[in-house]
Amino acid sequence: MPDWLVITADGVEAGRGVRGYALAWFLQTYFGRRQVAVLSPHDFRKSLPAADTLCLGLPSSLYPEQINQLLRDARPKRVAVFDYLDRHALAWAPAQEAVLRQHTDVYLKPWFEPAWSHGLRMGLLPLRLRRRMAAAVTYDRIVRRLGRAAQPRYDVAFLGRPNRTRLFHNGNVEKYDQRIEWLREIQRDAPELKFWGGLSRGNDPDHAEQVERFGDFSDLRFPGGKANYVAFWRALSRSRVLLAPGGNAPWTYRHYESLYAGGVVATIDFRQREMLVPLPVEGMVHVPDGAAVLPYVREALALSRKRPEIGAANIAHLERYLRLGRYSRTRRSLIERFIAQLT
Repeated sequence: MPDWLVITADGVEAGRGVRGYALAWFLQTYFGRRQVAVLSPHDFRKSLPAADTLCLGLPSSLYPEQINQLLRDARPKRVAVFDYLDRHALAWAPAQEAVLRQHTDVYLKPWFEPAWSHGLRMGLLPLRLRRRMAAAVTYDRIVRRLGRAAQPRYDVAFLGRPNRTRLFHNGNVEKYDQRIEWLREIQRDAPELKFWGGLSRGNDPDHAEQVERFGDFSDLRFPGGKANYVAFWRALSRSRVLLAPGGNAPWTYRHYESLYAGGVVATIDFRQREMLVPLPVEGMVHVPDGAAVLPYVREALALSRKRPEIGAANIAHLERYLRLGRYSRTRRSLIERFIAQLT
């Protein structure tokens, strides 16, 4: 009997990671493949192993009676529901919610907002960490041991799509063009700063509204539209300040890439928000939602000169939970943090 059973989401058009395989791969890192079973709702209708812990992915096509059957057949000691969507709203249908709340009060998402009030124990999901980031971190480790670490070339760096960040305030979801606002402010008010990057190729679904608000912002685009990962990482590792605005939601992979690149991170405010791999909150500069970014960029620049060791300290913080940017069974504190949410 496996220790873990992950039923993937099937009500969303997305990659395997978003459907729930990211959670399964994370668990398999610590417990091995034999102890982590992964089934889709369609597979479940054919056969179902019992398991100590059941994690049910949302959105799901399962009807309430099928969910009850799933719980009867699997006989789990612990139940958690999860969704990987970048939405503040929960992903279950009302009839599914009525059944699932009878069996669990644990709901997992990629990040946590203190303003949520769902009447549940909101927990955190592991992200699908990118192999190319881990390769870059490993390369940097070798280079630094050889005493050939890159020297700062840029003051500020950021490269990313013009995503609109969804923020949750006073019970409502508000759209915030943080990426465009930050880059426009730096371009307009601090032309003396050496900046690398811009907005990459691809438009947010709200592009028409963005153009209506900001006008033509093509001057903020990165030349060529995108950069290969080697060039991207090289620029990050040679920058004093790395911007980490929100993505579609407040969380983004850019936080981990920027921290591992070693600069001072000016981030969307994460003093109350959380992710499963904890960010070194005291080692970053937090920009309050809606605030101008430039004063915080200047604060981060000053911090990079005053505390040149801050990048190494932030990397050491992450390495308490990761090993060279990867999940590792040698980092028990992370799996312990995950399991503690379920008990």
